[in-house]
Amino acid sequence: MKNRIWTFIRNDLLTIALDIIAVNLAYYGALIVRFSAVLRFREIVTYYMESFLKYAPVYTILCIVIFSVFRLYGGMWRYAGISDLNRIIGANIVTSVVMVAGTLLFIKRMPITYYAIGFLFQLLMIVIIRFEYRIVFIERRKYTEKQEDVIIVGSGEEAHYLHRLLDSGIMYRPICYVDKDNHGRTIDGLHVYKSLEGAAEDYAVRWVFLADLNLTNEDKERIRGYCKAKEIQIKDYSSFFNYSEESDDYSGMREAVRGPRSGEHSIPFSPPDIGNNEIDAVVETLYSGWITTGPRTKLLERRLAAYIETGDANADTETEIQRWQGRVVCLNSATASEELNLRILGIREGDEVIVPAYTYTASASAAVHCGARIVFVDIQKDGDRESSAPEMDYEKLEQAITPATKAIITVDLGGTVCDYDRVFDIAERKKELFTPLESDGTPLGDLSSRIQNSIGRIAVVADCAHSLGASRKVGGVRKYCGAIADFSSFSFHAVKNFTTAEGGASTWRKVEGVDDKEIYRFFQLLSLHGQSKDALAKTRAGAWEYDVIGPWYKYNMTDIMAAIGLRQLDRYPALLDRRSDIIRKYDRTCDELGLSHLFHYTKNMNSSNHLYLVRVPGISVEKRNEIMEKMASRGVATNVHYKPLPMMTAYKALGADIKDFPNAYAYYENLFTLPLHTLLTDEDVDYVCESLKNVITDLVK
Repeated sequence: MKNRIWTFIRNDLLTIALDIIAVNLAYYGALIVRFSAVLRFREIVTYYMESFLKYAPVYTILCIVIFSVFRLYGGMWRYAGISDLNRIIGANIVTSVVMVAGTLLFIKRMPITYYAIGFLFQLLMIVIIRFEYRIVFIERRKYTEKQEDVIIVGSGEEAHYLHRLLDSGIMYRPICYVDKDNHGRTIDGLHVYKSLEGAAEDYAVRWVFLADLNLTNEDKERIRGYCKAKEIQIKDYSSFFNYSEESDDYSGMREAVRGPRSGEHSIPFSPPDIGNNEIDAVVETLYSGWITTGPRTKLLERRLAAYIETGDANADTETEIQRWQGRVVCLNSATASEELNLRILGIREGDEVIVPAYTYTASASAAVHCGARIVFVDIQKDGDRESSAPEMDYEKLEQAITPATKAIITVDLGGTVCDYDRVFDIAERKKELFTPLESDGTPLGDLSSRIQNSIGRIAVVADCAHSLGASRKVGGVRKYCGAIADFSSFSFHAVKNFTTAEGGASTWRKVEGVDDKEIYRFFQLLSLHGQSKDALAKTRAGAWEYDVIGPWYKYNMTDIMAAIGLRQLDRYPALLDRRSDIIRKYDRTCDELGLSHLFHYTKNMNSSNHLYLVRVPGISVEKRNEIMEKMASRGVATNVHYKPLPMMTAYKALGADIKDFPNAYAYYENLFTLPLHTLLTDEDVDYVCESLKNVITDLVK
């Protein structure tokens, strides 16, 4: 708690200082303006100045308190919007009432015009303080970034949405709209032209973007013809909003991406945050002629290795290529990563792998793929004491270990990080039960045997699907996920914080006596049919010939996927910051309602802010489902993370019974997950909070 308070004060210290100056300067300025035209200026100002000075310290303190109540601190003001402006106006109205009441009751009655002028001055300055970052950022980008001017054809919702997407990037700048039905109007501060020809005459642009669902094929052909004649490049984004698998056109994509509409609001659960930079990177890759595993995949591996070690998403990985290469392997999914982690470790039939009962199926299915027996362990009652996350019950974990146990799967669910000190301590204390694998004489079997002998205990294998960028103190040292467990896997699926559409990655800690390059090589072999050379290596002159040393798998990542990942990594710290801002708002709402929720930041752990789990104490599954239905009726999509694996048909068939895991079931039965993603505006977040308050009040309180 002390850390949170200090972080709040530190982050808002400048804002508080500026507010103190503003509220005093506003009413001091009001005195000057009010009496500057009066002949006896000095006497009158002196008379009222004494009243102002007496009340100013008290008023200043009250203003800071009121501003805090109206949540004017702790925000990320580069995303400031209408809801923030409404809160600023509300806070200033309340403080003006406090000014009037305070001076009337305790000092002297001041002129009415003094109060009015002071209110206007204060409101103006508080607005400037809050919005200056956004204004400066936008204006600076207009003049410092080399952007291409764009004409948007269309002026409806899709065109407005496209404008927002372009504003979030740095490559294109919308300059005007074209729509004959809205000719002469202004939208988003831009003029609407009747025809493309008229707009192109006024603006010498190189780009035209189509964002009008009503354009016929004939309209598009005419526009393409005109653009070709004028050497203007064209992008058709109207299809982006209109995709339908059934009709092979694009008539349903808007609903698929944004969710079904319910009244005015439609807030999807977890759409991918893909901007122009990612789109352009994919196009560039397609034009490059190299679309499978290639140079972009290798670059992404190096950059991820640097990020996992240093926390710097933009570290220089080209100056010291040898330092970063061969330490992360990018694959086509987290499930592939989890499976290959276990295969490199030598997990096979007859081995036992311990898995939390509360997780997604991939945590367990990878072990099943290897022929191992799954041993489920229940979670702590009501979750971890610090984070409230559904972590394993570590006492039950210790009891579950047998001589057949070869790996413990830890799950950093929702971006919160497990207590790895406890897990490693248990593995060390149980090492006398561990018998390392003997080599079977094959290259892979020999590697697995050396790794198990070097580790000398049960391997700790982390499912970090949710936790890229999360960190925890382990042994007193803060480490990022991927550098904590013996082997780790990440997911880059479309719903994750960081996405490559599909995709994942494996990484590992240094294994004493085993070269990282050898481990990396076997990941490559296992993911590429056992081929001794990948496609990139075979492009070298005279290097076509290769061997197949094992009948293995096809799990490689493509350069198309890596291209998305490279641009995502460029802005990943900002994406995490935005998620943190949303979480703060959700925390306040849930605390007000008495709901349990994940704590994404503790004294030992910083989350990656992936999921926002909410639990309503004492309710049934039916009531939880009713809450979710009511939220959906208000246009807010929610989800459940997760239904415990012993409840699933596949794992019941393997002998699991949810009755043996009462804590997991109790955690699940009253839980739902709020939307948490970086396409949410501040207005969206406020609406989610408002909806949650109304639904909980109506159905539970």
